Amino acid sequence: MFGLIEVNTPAFIWYAAFILMGILSTALSPSPNVSVLSLGFLVVAQLPLVFRCRSADISYESVLKFVSTVGCACALIGVLQFVGQFVVGADVVFFVDKHLPDNLTVAGYNSLIPLYWTSPVYKSNGVFFLEPAFFCQFLAIAVVAELRAGPRTIRLLILTAGLVCSYSGTGLTMLALFLPVYFLRHGHARLFFFAALVSAVLIFFGDALSLDAFTRRLSEFSDVDSSGWARFLSMFSVLQRVVFANDLTFFLGRGPGTVQEQFRLFSFNAFDPTWGKVIYEYGLVGSLVYFRFFYLAFCKGPKGLRFAVGYTYLFLGGYLLNPSILMQVAALVVWPGALAGETARAREETNERIPVYPAAAAMSPR
Repeated sequence: MFGLIEVNTPAFIWYAAFILMGILSTALSPSPNVSVLSLGFLVVAQLPLVFRCRSADISYESVLKFVSTVGCACALIGVLQFVGQFVVGADVVFFVDKHLPDNLTVAGYNSLIPLYWTSPVYKSNGVFFLEPAFFCQFLAIAVVAELRAGPRTIRLLILTAGLVCSYSGTGLTMLALFLPVYFLRHGHARLFFFAALVSAVLIFFGDALSLDAFTRRLSEFSDVDSSGWARFLSMFSVLQRVVFANDLTFFLGRGPGTVQEQFRLFSFNAFDPTWGKVIYEYGLVGSLVYFRFFYLAFCKGPKGLRFAVGYTYLFLGGYLLNPSILMQVAALVVWPGALAGETARAREETNERIPVYPAAAAMSPR
């Protein structure tokens, strides 16, 4: 298309195979809740992942800087929103959430969440995000973008302040996995200084910042009635009780749109992350086909934001049919795949063409 995009042929073949598996799963589904519309939505929502960008007008480094800039802007808005509720009141800073007509809002999301039960203080949602958790997840991705593009201490401080004001832990789980590896590979002295500075601030001002709202959530992984257990662990029990109990559903799943069909019957809180939804609705065979498609489309992309975006998509929400997250996956990782690969190959070819003279190298000033 005008030399701008191309079809990732191997990914498209596996995408088509997954759609065929979806049709088979729909036809043989034993569930009365199977949805043909859900399958149709899947066909459309996942389609952008089969394309790659061919234009060299935008470098991947500029993409990283752009994400960092947007993240810092959102973080500043979130900090002002959180602090503003102590100055002008929650009704003013959370005006969109409190006073917007119901027909203009997206149902099914909890945009207003107090720090703890009966608390008059609300977690910041950055004004433009559906929930504080979405706000936290995006800022965590922006932190990774800034580390890959910079890093600049002032921007990291702004993003950290935004993360604290969100009082959510989903994005922090990604950073908890990413940061140790990054520090070991890129052990810049100022990064350790920045980490020590942030740690000291959190330790000395932990009570004033109500950081126990974070620390108390660590016990949620052992509480079946908590959101932490539901988000990260509940799907294992759901799959064992429903999908793995029958040979047909084990291989082909329960069909599109059925993942939440029995949630209200369980004695525990349940949640449907992307990886669990794929296995539940499309079974072992369908999930293997999908994850092969995802590997060819996503895992061949540049490394800059690949882990951050992939972890968010697969584990932090039910994003299989979420256009916002899928377009983020496409724009930040999938589409730049071919261009990033060509850039790397061009650099290698350039290095091979440049002759190296040991004598001259030894005489060059350091």
